[in-house]
Amino acid sequence: MAADTDAVAGGHRKALAFWLGTVPSRALALISCLILFLMMALTFVDVGGRYLFTSPLPALAEIISFMMAGLVFGALPMVCFYEGHVTIDLFDSFVPKRLKRWQGVAVNVVSAAAMVFIAWRLWDKSMDHLTYGQATDELLLPLWPFSMGMAILSVVAAIAQFAAAGAYLIGVRDDPAVAAAGRAT
Repeated sequence: MAADTDAVAGGHRKALAFWLGTVPSRALALISCLILFLMMALTFVDVGGRYLFTSPLPALAEIISFMMAGLVFGALPMVCFYEGHVTIDLFDSFVPKRLKRWQGVAVNVVSAAAMVFIAWRLWDKSMDHLTYGQATDELLLPLWPFSMGMAILSVVAAIAQFAAAGAYLIGVRDDPAVAAAGRAT
C-alpha cells in the first residue's frame, strides 16, 4: 500500500515538473529561436536592401535591440532552470561530496535573489517609462511594455532558480558540476 502511494506521489511530482518546468522551458526556447531567426532574416533583408537598392530597412537597429532583449530574457528562465549559465568550478574539487547538494542550494538561492533584484529594478524602470511616457526615437514605441516584459521574465527566471534549488533540496539533483554539464533533470 505504501509503495502504491509513493508511486502515485512520484507520478504527480513528475507531472508537475513537466507542466511547470519542461513545457514553459520549451515554449520560451521556441519563442527565443523564432526571435533569433527573425533577427537573422531582418538583418539579411537590411544588408541586401542596403547594397542592392541603397535602401536599408528603417529603424532596424531599434527593432534589433528590442529583439535582442527579448532573446536574452526569453531564454533566461530556461537557462536558470537547467543551470546552463556560465559557472566557475574553481572550488568544486575542495567541496566534500556530502556538501555538494547544499552548494547547489546556496548557489541557486543567491542567483534567485540576484534575479529578484534585477526584476525589481526593471519593474521600477518600467514604471518610470510609463509615468513619463518615454518612447523610442525612431518608431515612437512606448518603452514600458518592453521593460515590463523583461521584469516579468526576470521573475520567472528567479522562480526557475528557486525550483533548481528545490531540486537539490529534495534530492533530484545532487551535484552542481553535473547540472552545469547539461545533465540536470
